[in-house]
Amino acid sequence: MKKFILFLIFLLLYLTYIDAEAQRRTTYQSLLQRSDQPSTYIDHLFLPESDSTAAVAVFFRLDYDFVPFLRIRPNMTPPTPDAEFFSAVRMGLEVFSGRQPESRRDAARTGTPVFRDSWRDTVWVNSFEETRSRFNHIQGLLSTTLNTGEYHYELQLGRGESTRELPSQRRSLSIPDFSEFEQGHIMLASSSERSEEKVSATLLNYGNNVLYGQNYDMLILLPADTHQALAEGSMKVEIHRLQSGSGSDVVRDAVFTRELSEDDIFIADQTSIEETDSGVQLHFDKGQNGDGYLYAAITVPNEEFENARYRVRVLKEGRETPVARRIINSQWIDMPVSLYNLDVAIEMLRFIVSDSELRRINSGSASERERKFREFWAQRDPTPDTEFNELMAEYYRRIDHAYRNFSSLQTPGFDTDQGKAYILYGAPLNVERRLPSGSPAREIWEYPNRTLIFEATTGFGDFRLISES
Repeated sequence: MKKFILFLIFLLLYLTYIDAEAQRRTTYQSLLQRSDQPSTYIDHLFLPESDSTAAVAVFFRLDYDFVPFLRIRPNMTPPTPDAEFFSAVRMGLEVFSGRQPESRRDAARTGTPVFRDSWRDTVWVNSFEETRSRFNHIQGLLSTTLNTGEYHYELQLGRGESTRELPSQRRSLSIPDFSEFEQGHIMLASSSERSEEKVSATLLNYGNNVLYGQNYDMLILLPADTHQALAEGSMKVEIHRLQSGSGSDVVRDAVFTRELSEDDIFIADQTSIEETDSGVQLHFDKGQNGDGYLYAAITVPNEEFENARYRVRVLKEGRETPVARRIINSQWIDMPVSLYNLDVAIEMLRFIVSDSELRRINSGSASERERKFREFWAQRDPTPDTEFNELMAEYYRRIDHAYRNFSSLQTPGFDTDQGKAYILYGAPLNVERRLPSGSPAREIWEYPNRTLIFEATTGFGDFRLISES
């Protein structure tokens, strides 16, 4: 029995070692495949209309490179003469009563459908490059009114001329009794405007993500019993950074604390949600006689925070559980590929640091290596008063450019002579290609203080450095 237990312990340690080694063997190419996937975002919100009913909105955002585009046909009339491609998108929403099924086996016994609706739009673009864009997107919303209770919902996406619909994962939705609810609801907005009569906000519409380096607003539906706490100054918003790792719940340092005051609070007796050209917008009409539901609106200085994962909590003095809670991710939309993984990011420092310095940074636990990596770039940050490090971003963008433009069948672009030159010196002021008779092709890269001459080796885009002056 003792030998068997020792064997199990050894097997567990071995599997842990193998898993750790597999994670450490993450490559640039595997990260590229992961980061090259198009993104879709789905979220929902609810706003009380009465103590027992709520306006519910399910909203979504689809990157252009997620939807299929077709070339415009001769019999079509596009909205502008420059349009060359189009995509017809359909989105269906189905809401079911009851909790979300906990397993696939239970999925067949789903609740009764209580709401169905659909959304349609046609997108027109002027070039093929736009169809692959990650910065342009389609967004929309579907809304209804639901009574107090438990629900779950599913979106069905129809793309192009296909009759098949792509279903989303089902998501839970709980509508409380607003006369006695205890758990608040946090909504994320890119901006908000406040006047004496109204508060308006444009939703971020990135699911649980906020945009790295950009401030955002939080709109918080608060339980009615928190009003007295606000008057006594005993409520606050806290944001903590979570340890690296998509599923980590380990809380690190607090990055933001804000005491809520009466200036942050408003009471709304009527609300509306609409889709506009600028995005999904919320409108709150303030109650003139103090009637309505309690909200807080604050701006979060996200431009000061790292690109990480965060826990947001609204706390009330004397209450053990948070008044409201949400996990959010900071998302860097055009983040260089190497920065998706610490091991790869450290490995790519080999072009600018010595072997001994690379070993130093790469030694120790994951948290120690992350600390040393951040310290390395913090010492070289041209704008230390801001969180965004322009030099680090430019360095890793050069690695991406080198991979895309100088890779061959045998060698990734950042390991070629031209790729290394681009990483170290950036884009040349001028590139001249010469095709001498009877000799391999040559490229001459001119910089302000140096000239590099590369010569073709195979005729398939492989060039080696033959002269530097």
